[in-house]
Amino acid sequence: MVPVTQLLDRSVRRGRSLPSVRRIPVLGRFLTWLTPDYGGLIGAACFFCWSLTPSLLPRTWIYQAMVSGLTATIGYALGSLIGWVVRLVLRRARPGLLEPSRRVRLAAWWALGGTASGAAAWYLTSTAGWQTELRTLMGMASPGPNHYLFILLVAGAIFVVFLAVGRLIRGASRRLRRFFGRWVPPQVALVASVLCVGGLTFWSWTGLLYPSLLGVANDAFAAVNMETEAGNNAPSSATHSGGPGSLVTWDSLGRKGREFVSSGPTVQELTAFNGEVALDPVRAYVGMDSAETPAGLASLAVRELERAGGFDREVLVVVTTTGTGWVDGAAADALEYLYNGDSAIVAMQYSYLPSWISFVADQEQVRVAGEALFDAVHDAWLERPAAERPRLVVYGESLGAMGSAAAFESVDDLQSKADGALWVGSPSRHDLRGSLTAERDSGSPSRLPVYEGGAEVKFWGGWQEPLDLEFDPGVPPVLFLQHASDPVTLWSWELMFNRPEWIDEEHGPDVLPTLDWYPFVTFWQLTADMALSATVPAGHGHNYGGELVDAWLAVAPPDDWPASRTDDLRERVHSFQDQQTGPFG
Repeated sequence: MVPVTQLLDRSVRRGRSLPSVRRIPVLGRFLTWLTPDYGGLIGAACFFCWSLTPSLLPRTWIYQAMVSGLTATIGYALGSLIGWVVRLVLRRARPGLLEPSRRVRLAAWWALGGTASGAAAWYLTSTAGWQTELRTLMGMASPGPNHYLFILLVAGAIFVVFLAVGRLIRGASRRLRRFFGRWVPPQVALVASVLCVGGLTFWSWTGLLYPSLLGVANDAFAAVNMETEAGNNAPSSATHSGGPGSLVTWDSLGRKGREFVSSGPTVQELTAFNGEVALDPVRAYVGMDSAETPAGLASLAVRELERAGGFDREVLVVVTTTGTGWVDGAAADALEYLYNGDSAIVAMQYSYLPSWISFVADQEQVRVAGEALFDAVHDAWLERPAAERPRLVVYGESLGAMGSAAAFESVDDLQSKADGALWVGSPSRHDLRGSLTAERDSGSPSRLPVYEGGAEVKFWGGWQEPLDLEFDPGVPPVLFLQHASDPVTLWSWELMFNRPEWIDEEHGPDVLPTLDWYPFVTFWQLTADMALSATVPAGHGHNYGGELVDAWLAVAPPDDWPASRTDDLRERVHSFQDQQTGPFG
């Protein structure tokens, strides 16, 4: 048997080993098998440090450790690939460069260890300060810097696990290469083994694991969809779906549908707030189990809306929900208070899955649902005499905003069909938002673009970024509400390789000025931030609060709203939003 020390020496000569290891046979073999690549470690160290740079949203230490461990693994893979290419080129050009002395090799490892340790210590210390500063900007308490010391340990453990998986895959490739080498030339055996292992790995994910996980997730969330949150009871009002005379049953509405129709201000609460006798708001909702197709669900939603008297109200809002069927209760409440109950909201569920899974798995589903619902409502709306039609407004938040826009080819098309649009926290894949941003006025920022002077279309960053919300009279207004710290509005696949425009523009008031872009890393940073985007206080991230009142007043202002009640309503909606689970809940 070859001694471990000889194995190590061979590995060192190849540039893939640490300086030494303890002489314990089993442990020695394991560590030799797990010995990292020098170039890979350089990449891992760089990516680990970059993962600790300022993020968009505050994080706990354990969450940061998971992000850093995954990011370091990506860096290791890239570093190993680059190192392999460099060694391959140098081996052919100048072979002697690949055989440095043992002293040089040891010095290189010690230099890497010292540099990486120093850089990691500096970044770990700095990230504690950055996270504290970020929490201060968002009005959140800081847990202090001590907990960030555990990031290195947990991230290192995650990195080792991924490294071991990679070693297993590489080992399988080498065994296959030796097997194929019995019958074909070495070069052909190498290519064949790589293709086999790579193809099997790809198939295992795309053909087996991914569909299985998606199926498990769908089944799990379908089971959750059947549950009813404590305190949500079937409505006693005939203007709410699931109540007396409803065309849909309480049980068919789904978890988020039952939450929507069982909540909201009562007639007594509206009357007390506005000082005038209120109407009972219309909340029409259809769960996805009520029909087999989006068109069938939309048709049923319209009939339910007609039954509840939705077309007889002053304003009618068509809402495209998020993945689970969630409707922002804060937005609904704000509208109903503004109109003292003389309002109607119609929505339908199209999926069991949360928005982040729907966004990855099937974006087309939300577009089909958004278009089907609006077209069905619009057709029924057109059948009524023009003088008797309610004000028709479209609303969508998060993934729902993207689906809501699918019903329109352009802003002109929207304005010819609806009386206004409010889109909150729109993803970058929002088609109209993308075209408006590309055609924005010269000199305006990409994050909050100005389109044709802002007369008909406006982009607003919320309370922290004041904006004149006055639109030209007689033209249906279109308003995009998107916080500077909302990763959902900033995330895109292009972040992997391309520096975005917004990173070089003036950052928003709740974004650290030191936030910067790094290849691959920033993509994973914002991906990680999206999971936290609804957990921050209202007014930050993907959590929209009292500014929804101002948004409705800009897009669909009631004729007789007294400005003296605006502050009270803002505070009421803001405090309510902090109690919600958010679009990802």
